[in-house]
Parts: sequence; C-alpha cells; structure tokens
Amino acid sequence: MHSFVTIFCVLIAISGCVKLPSTFQKCDRNKSDFNPCVAKAVENAISQLNHAIPSVGLIGLEPLEISFMSIAPGGGPASFSHNYTNLKLSGLTQGKVSKFDVDFDKKIIYFDFTIPHLRLDFMYDATGKILVLPIDGHGPGVIDLSDLLLSFTFDLEVYEKNGKKYYKIIGSRLTLQPKLIHYKLDNLFNGDERLGKQINDVLNDNWSDIFSDLKSSYEESFNKIFTNTFDRLLGKVPVDEIFGYGK
Repeated sequence: MHSFVTIFCVLIAISGCVKLPSTFQKCDRNKSDFNPCVAKAVENAISQLNHAIPSVGLIGLEPLEISFMSIAPGGGPASFSHNYTNLKLSGLTQGKVSKFDVDFDKKIIYFDFTIPHLRLDFMYDATGKILVLPIDGHGPGVIDLSDLLLSFTFDLEVYEKNGKKYYKIIGSRLTLQPKLIHYKLDNLFNGDERLGKQINDVLNDNWSDIFSDLKSSYEESFNKIFTNTFDRLLGKVPVDEIFGYGK
C-alpha cells in the first residue's frame, strides 16, 4: 500500500529495509485524521500502479496475472468444479477505498475497497452441473464483475529485524460483494453453440445464486493471493515507514 503499497498485487523484489516512493502519500498515526488520510493514500497509491515502479521493484496491476486458481463445487445450484489458468484481472487501479482503519492496540487492519468494473480473462476447464443442467467445457472465458466490494480484515503481530519493527499477518478474512456478474465461457460442449449459449444464459440469469454458492471458495482463493502480497510488503518495509512514528 503506499506510504504503504497496495494490498493488491504489489510485489517487492529488493532486499533490506525499503523506503516507498515519494509519490506515495504518508500519514501521521498521531493525528486525528489518520484513518481518513490512510484511506486516501492507499487509493492514490493503487491508482499509480498501472505500470511497474522499478525503483522499488513494484509490478503493475494492469493486469494482475495469476497462473492458476481452482474453485470447488458448491453445494447448491453451482455443483461444478472449475479451474482457471493464465488468469488476468483488469480494473484494480480504478478502485475506491471507502475504509482503511488501523487499530494499533489490537493490531488489526480493516480495509474496504470497491472496484467499479473488474474483468477476469482466463482459460478454464469446468465439469459438473449448473442447476439441473450438465456443464462441460474448456477454453477461453471472461467474467465481468460490477461494483465489486472487497472487505478485508488483517490480524497482525509485531517482530523486530535489524533494529526495526515490522508487521506480519497472522490471520486474514475477505468478503466479496458484487452487484452484478456477467459470464462468457467459450467452447462449452466441444464448441456446440446452442448448448454453449444455453449454459451462458443460465449462468447470467442466475448469477446471484451461483455466486452465493461459490462465494466461499472465491473468497478463500483471492484472500490468499492478496494476503500473501501484503505480507510480503510488510516484511520489507518497517512499520514506521508505512504508518509513521508512534507515540
């Protein structure tokens, strides 16, 4: 995150104690406006990551690339397994931060982030049932999520390294709340256009029930990705460099 960098997929490739770019706004934890300042700083920082920032080893977020992600079958209408490869997420840098609260006493961060339009491009394979219909296919696909709210909670502990204090994430939770999802899966049933259209229509007509059935699996997968990324940052940048000096 900036003064922090971003919780999202910012990778730090250099070793030792790192200072963040001067374009990343910093906030003073001793001031009453610290949490609103942090929310603004994080949003501004994320918006700067359209491209990599080589000086500190930060990769760009447009797109964020994930080599593999597996989603387990749900227990209701979405009783099909599906895997994604070469997954690319676009739209992260357009997100808005509505909350970034840091409780230094309890060592907890609460972070709400809304992405107006998140696009997932990928190769997929899927097999199982959707409602009462079979689904089987592999090929390219796109999922568009509108007004996606990501709500994170990070539990932290402090440790010391080379005379500096650092945070480490010891627990994390993520909830996902989209307002609309649109699916487009190509090459279903070996390219049968009629059956493929039928399944895509069912997915889109019932997106809310389908997502609810798969929600926990998506949350678990994305939580691991974002938590590992943020934890990597916290291991590089001292607490005082990220959040200012405490009393």
